This record gives sequence, structure tokens and C-alpha cells, in this order.
Amino acid sequence: MADAFIWFLTLEALGAAALPWAYCLFRFLPDRGISLAKPAVLLLLSYAVWLLGLTHLLPNTQLTIWALFLCLAAGSAWLAGHRWEEMREFLRRNWTILVMAELIFIGMFVGWALVVSGSPSITHTEKPMDFMLLNAVSQSRFFPPEDPWLSGHSLSYYYFGHMTMATLSKMSGVATSVGYNISIATLPALAGATCFGLLYNLIRLSGGSFRWAKGVGAASPALILLTGNLMGALEFIRLRGWAGTGFWDWVAINGLDAGAVTGVVFPGDFWWWFRSTRVIGTASDGVALDYTITEFPAFSFLLGDLHAHVLAIPFLLLAIGAVLNLYTSGERLGLAWLRRHPAQAMAVALSGGALAFINFWDFPTFLALLSAALVLKGCRDHPGSLLQAVNGAISVLLPIFVLSVVLFVPVYFTFSGQTSGVLPLREVATRPFLLFIVLGLFLLPSLALLVQLMRRIGRPEQSDMPVVVVALLLAVIPLGIWIATAFMLALITDGAGAALADLGRRLTLALPGAIVVATAAYCAAMLARQKWGQASSFILLLMALGVFLVMVAELFHIVDSFSGAWRRMNTVFKVYYQAWLLLGIAASFGVYSLWSGRWRLPQNWRPRTLLAPSGRYGSAAVLAILLAAAFYFTIGAALDRGGAYAAPPEGHTLDGLAYLRAEQPGEYEAIKWLRDEAPPGRIVEAVGDDYSRFGNISASTGLPTLLGWKGHELQWRGSYQPFAGREEDVAAIYSGEDPVRARRLLNDYGVRYVYLGRRERETYGASDLPEYSDFLKTIFQHDGVVVYEVWEDLGP
Repeated sequence: MADAFIWFLTLEALGAAALPWAYCLFRFLPDRGISLAKPAVLLLLSYAVWLLGLTHLLPNTQLTIWALFLCLAAGSAWLAGHRWEEMREFLRRNWTILVMAELIFIGMFVGWALVVSGSPSITHTEKPMDFMLLNAVSQSRFFPPEDPWLSGHSLSYYYFGHMTMATLSKMSGVATSVGYNISIATLPALAGATCFGLLYNLIRLSGGSFRWAKGVGAASPALILLTGNLMGALEFIRLRGWAGTGFWDWVAINGLDAGAVTGVVFPGDFWWWFRSTRVIGTASDGVALDYTITEFPAFSFLLGDLHAHVLAIPFLLLAIGAVLNLYTSGERLGLAWLRRHPAQAMAVALSGGALAFINFWDFPTFLALLSAALVLKGCRDHPGSLLQAVNGAISVLLPIFVLSVVLFVPVYFTFSGQTSGVLPLREVATRPFLLFIVLGLFLLPSLALLVQLMRRIGRPEQSDMPVVVVALLLAVIPLGIWIATAFMLALITDGAGAALADLGRRLTLALPGAIVVATAAYCAAMLARQKWGQASSFILLLMALGVFLVMVAELFHIVDSFSGAWRRMNTVFKVYYQAWLLLGIAASFGVYSLWSGRWRLPQNWRPRTLLAPSGRYGSAAVLAILLAAAFYFTIGAALDRGGAYAAPPEGHTLDGLAYLRAEQPGEYEAIKWLRDEAPPGRIVEAVGDDYSRFGNISASTGLPTLLGWKGHELQWRGSYQPFAGREEDVAAIYSGEDPVRARRLLNDYGVRYVYLGRRERETYGASDLPEYSDFLKTIFQHDGVVVYEVWEDLGP
């Protein structure tokens, strides 16, 4: 826990240094960016380290990072000195916001650190892959990093999220084996404080009281980041035996059946909570036609994979905050706005552009949000003229978009993704009941908010018709494209019956989704014209975008390396994850609006809620039931993962490699030596299956090996060609049968170290390689593990 404390102090130092910058940068927000300071400064510092390393001006070292931090702190001190009276007065009136943001950050950090300490091992699922990426960035002096699982090639994966955590690890001096698990605690802490700030700012901008803004803001991290989906209700019903076989056959969720009735509170089967992420699927006669992933933040934090979509959470929320800051600025959009507010434009471009390098799926969502927000602001700047509104929006959007790409342009030249196109979705569709299980907790308050605002806006007038038409077009264009492609193709190839049946499946969710999107977009445009409607219009924009993403996932899927029943796995996975965050923010605001009724309205409007007092209590009861089902998952899974039932064999710790100390002390000591003491160089280790202990040495040290997880390299490279023959070459090196060939292979691949441990002995039957004594020397040996160094210049 000492490492966690040092890490925490490092983050606090960064946040303190960033406060004056945030105060000036996010000056249009009520909290002046207090809640955004930590993710913003972490993003900026990591970008500076990456850029300097990319241009080879300064290496990626602890000294470089601290030097950059001191420059940042010096600029912050100068800025604070020039605005001290103004800042002091703001903090005197708003010190409770700073304290609450810090308490949420600390609470989330400590809470998740305790949970993570109950399951710290970096062994299962794709943790080793994420650990490899973290070490690759941490060990690399310059960028792009060499791929630890494919020596001689740079990483072909968006690694900037891992870069932010590696920067914290190097700055604090915490080993990556510990930093990995502290990163899992850091992400919800950063996201929690940012959620608080977003809801606080939105409620204050809507005219809500200081008390409501603080209360709802403080509750929003729990609603958005700590709740599970509604699978908890089904799990509880199953345990109590309240439903028969027919019901579970109709539910048709893999692993969820009638089962045995028990008296326990939570299921006892291994990793029962994993079922909550495999909700949406289609089966026919016992054959899976559709396999999807419906992950959400609480599950991600509990599982502990340091994936790109998890690393992106606080930075996507930061980008939303930056767009909100731009949206609430009072001046008209145009080139003059960019000249007067270059820092604000840069903040949007950097936070948005970074998303493409953290988790590329978030970048199009960011662009859609930015574009729509600018158009809404244009509607406020130019009431009654949609054309002028669009022109003003484009004049700001294009420079910000270009800058967001330019800031990370090297990524686009070096990254090769697995996505090759988009195809219409056919044969399978999401059942409404399963969609409700996944997103119902957020959809109900969001839709209630939409109905409430519709009543206040009223019917559109003749002058509003251009907005109505645009809103309808935006909503129905995806459905129209699907009909023009998939429906017409099915009509020609499969006949009218099959085509109409598929259309019916598609319209079940796509049509209501289009109606919600069109209505929300229209209401957002109407509200944007009113000063009191700024916040609610932005919330409706988030809601419309979230529903739009879900609707599009019912019509199309990304073409990648997965096919058959897995073809839309990644599409649903990524799209629903973003929808969770967007709709979570909208739902939090919706709960506030339904209960407070406090708005900044024109004098001839009477503040009112959608529901009478009795209706409000009824809605509170429904919400309480949904929350109980949602937190059932979190509490049960946290107890399981936190070691409440059985402590981990290595004890409660944050060291992700502690399991090796007892299981394989030789491997543990070798990893520490190679990572911390040995000069850098490429290594050879055994090659085996993905999702196994193979590739563990390179993953744990960041030293490149000839070949790691083959399946993942195939996904990243799109072809076997970059590593064709490498597995056979590794086998030849360990066989000991041909020293001349082994010597040549080590030379060709530029290998410095040969690792010999349990996996190498079991896979290749390797001994201590006495045949190679002419060119290998033993430099490390412990408990059966030997590390050799190529000790002579092998020559051609």
C-alpha cells in the first residue's frame, strides 16, 4: 500500500499544479474545471512525453517526466500569481466543490484498490496482453515502442491510454507490476470526480440550486460507474426459484437456467458475475447465431483488464466536459471565436484527438457530439436561421477536427487496424427485453426527461419546420440505408417473406430508436435557443447520441477478424459501452429534473415536474427497485473479486506478479532482474497458445521476444506474414540440435538474451543448452531458471 500512497500523492501533485490552468481553460463552466484538472493534466503530460520521445528530442525517462512537471508547475505558479485575487475569491465561494471532488476521487481510489488487492494476479483473460502494452511503453526510451510480442515491429495497437498509466508509474517510481493494479483503481477515481463535475456543471447551468447540484453530482459516479445492468434481478430470481423452465427458456441467456434453489444471497458458481456481459444473443435449435459482449464500467473495473475502452473512460468524460465548456461560451461561433479562444479550442482538439489513440471507437462519437453541439450553439447564436447556425458551426468544427488529427498524425501512419468496412446486419436482432436488461436503468429516466421537456416546448411552429426536417433525416437515414441495401438484397435473393421478416426484426428497436433520436434532436435545438435551456439541450444531445448508437448497432456491424456468430461482437461491445456513459449522464440529470422541478424559466412559465407528488413517489419506488437490481451485481461481484470469501493465495496485495513468488520463484526473480537491472535487449522464450502463461517474460518486462500470442498478433497485423516461420525458429533455437543454425537465428533476430524456464523445458524438452556454450554465457540463474546472454559478436 506504500506504492499506492506514493502514486496517490503523485496524482495529487499533478492535480494541484493543474488547478490554475484548469481555472483559466474551462472558464465557461461553473466549477471552472476543478473536476477535470487531473485527467486533463495527465493527458497533457503524457502527450508531451510521447511527442518528445517520438521526435527523439528527449527520452522517456523519469527525469524527463519530472522536468516537464516542474515546467508545468512553474507556469501554474505564474498564472496563479497573476490571477490570485480572482481565484481566491472563487475558491472561497466554491471550496466545497473542490473538497467533494477530492473526496469522491479518494473514496473511489481507496475502494477499488481494496477490491483489486483481493484478485491481483495478472494471469487470466487478457490481463497479460494489457500488461505487455504497459511494459512496452514504460520500457521504451523513444516512440513508437517495439512490440514485445513481435520483435523488430512497432506496436500495432492504440497504446496512448497505457501511456498515461506508464507515465504515472515512471513518475512515481512504482514498478509496473504494482502500477498495473493501481491503474485499475485510478481509472474509476478519475472518472468518478469527472462525473461529479459534469453533473454539477449541468445542473448549475440549468438553474439548479447549489445543494441539488452537489447532491446529484455526488450520486452520479455511483449511478454511472458503480451500477451493474439488471441481470442482478434475474440472478436473484433464479436463486429463489421464482420462475420455471419455460421462463428461462424464453429469457435465453447463456448459463442462466432454472438451476437449484438455494438460500444464499449471491450465486456460488465460478465467476457467475461474468454472465452479465453476455446478455444479448440469438440462438436457434441450440445453435448460437449471435454472440455479443455487453460490458459496462463496474464490470471492467472488477475484472481488472486494462483494456483500451476502460482506459478511455475518464478521457471520454474529459472530452465531453471540454465540449460543454465550448458550448456554454457566450460569443458567436466563427473564426473570430477561434482567435479569441485558442486555448479552449486546443483543449477540445487535444482531448478529442487523444481518444483516437486511446480507443479509436470513441473518436467518431466525439466528432458526432462536437458537431451536434456546435450546431446547437449556432442555433442559439442565430435564432431562426439554420443555415447561419450550420455555417458558424463548420467554421469552428473544421479547424478543431484538423488540429485533433494533426496532433496525433503519426498514429495514423503507423497503426493498421483490423476493421475493413461496414455491412448491414441481417438474421439476428436484439430482443427488447434483453436491451432493457442491459440499459433499462438509464433508458427509463432519460425517456421521462424527454417527455417532460417535450411538454414544456410544445408543438413546432411553421418557422421550426427546417429543424424538424433535419432531426427526422438524421434519425431515419441509417434505417433508410439499411432498407436500400439489406432489405432489397433479401427481397431479391430470399423472397418477400424472408425480407419482410428481417425488416420486422429490424424495426422492433430501430423504429422506436429513430423516433427518440428525432424527438430529442428537435427538442435540443428548440431548448438551445433559450439561455435557461443550455444544459437540458446538451443533455438531450447526449441522450440522442446514445440511443443513436444503439439503433445503428441494430442495423449495421463493423467488418473485422470476427465472423459468423461473432460478427457483431465488437460492434455491440464498443457501441453499448459508449451508450452506457452517455445515457448514464442523461439519466442522472433526468432523475434530478423529475424530482427538483427547479429550472431557470421565462417569467410566464411555471416550474413544474412531470409527475404529481404521488407519481414522484411511485417513480422513486421503481427507481429504487432498478437500483437494487443494479447494485446486486456490484456488491456480489466485489465481494467475490475482493477476496471476501477466500483470500488470494498470494495474500492481499497490489503486486500483480506476487503469485509467481510462491508458484515459480525462479521466474519471478528473473523477471525482476530483466526488468530492473539487465541492459535492454531482445529475448527468446517459448511460443504457445494465447490466453496462457506463454509470452509472460516479454509481457512482464517489456523486452521484445520473437513471438508472443499468435492470435492477437494476427488480429493486430491482419496477416500471418509478419511472423511467418518464427514459431519454428524458436523451436530450432531451443532444440539444441543445430548450433550453427541457432547461432545464425540469434544473429538474424538481434537476440541478446535466451530465457530457459519451465515452459521452455516442457515445450521443447530443452536442457541447459550446453551445445551453445561457444556463444551463450549464463548471466542469471535461480531455482531452475537460467538466462543466457549472447556474449560474442556473431558476425554475418
